[in-house]
Amino acid sequence: MSKKQLVFLSLVVLSCTLLFLSIGIGIASAQQDVLKLDEDTSYVLNLETGSKQTYVDFLNSKQFEGDRLEFNMYVSKTGNPILDDYVLELRTNLDNPEWKVGDDIYHAANVLVWKGKEAHEALVPIILSGDVPKPIRTNIKEPGFEAYDIPGIGEIGVYVELTVGTTKDGSTLSTIIQKLEPSMTFFSTTEDIQDAQSEMEQNLEEARGKIGGTDLEEDIRKLSEEGHPGWASQLSEHYNELSVAAEPPPLMLYVILSVLVGLILGSAFVYVYVSRGGGKGVDVSQISAELDDTSGRIEEKSNAINTISTKFSRSEDEEKRGVARELIKIRASLNEISNEIRMIADRIKGSR
Repeated sequence: MSKKQLVFLSLVVLSCTLLFLSIGIGIASAQQDVLKLDEDTSYVLNLETGSKQTYVDFLNSKQFEGDRLEFNMYVSKTGNPILDDYVLELRTNLDNPEWKVGDDIYHAANVLVWKGKEAHEALVPIILSGDVPKPIRTNIKEPGFEAYDIPGIGEIGVYVELTVGTTKDGSTLSTIIQKLEPSMTFFSTTEDIQDAQSEMEQNLEEARGKIGGTDLEEDIRKLSEEGHPGWASQLSEHYNELSVAAEPPPLMLYVILSVLVGLILGSAFVYVYVSRGGGKGVDVSQISAELDDTSGRIEEKSNAINTISTKFSRSEDEEKRGVARELIKIRASLNEISNEIRMIADRIKGSR
């Protein structure tokens, strides 16, 4: 290759490089943010209650179905170049939306505004009013039926989005230049949903206190999250009721019964041992006194059981009232055993 050809090839390569760089710089500058949302000035009004919240405070909040909200959004320029074909898309999934941009009013979920150089010169507040939609969720997950689109009841995401872009047909964006952040997102709910979730959590917490955490507890919570708050609340109530039957007896009851069993077996052994001639030289009066003491301690434990049974008998829970009745029977039997031990003590005295 000649020297002239090398110089020519170098110039071509350099020209292509500069061309690509200029295109890249042009694209990068075109993609720069041209608008910004004034979060400090923008706010939201609840037209039903009259409450007012700043833009940031309103983000990810919970709003009741049917309430009409008014969004007052203030937008300013960043100083970056704004091309003449830029437009601003306004989009929401609120019911019955009404957009007000200057003197223009639109009744659509998706509209394009800010068209042309003249509109770019000045910016006016964007006001949107609309109703919070029903909290009906779609595409919930049903185990084993993931291929079906099933609607459910639950908190759904609601949005208000502002996007800078270009358009070819005048009604939809063909390219996206910038999404104004943060997007206004919140959740639609109802008082009934809130009540059902609170009741479910209370039932699950009470059941966990009795039998600990279980997979069933997590399944019930997931049922609510996936769009079935009514079923989840009702099942949590039944789950809490069943947990009473599975609940282990109080630790104190175990301790009392184990002590009583030891006392009773000990008393019986002493009686058999002495009555069959064992224990020669044993102080019978001391043994008799110890048996009397044993009988007294049984009566003390019997009184402790009476305290527990009284507490259970006043419960609104049928299972606990049933336990109270059983404890009363046990107490009556213990009183009989206490009396028999006293009789044993008397017999020991008489046998020597």
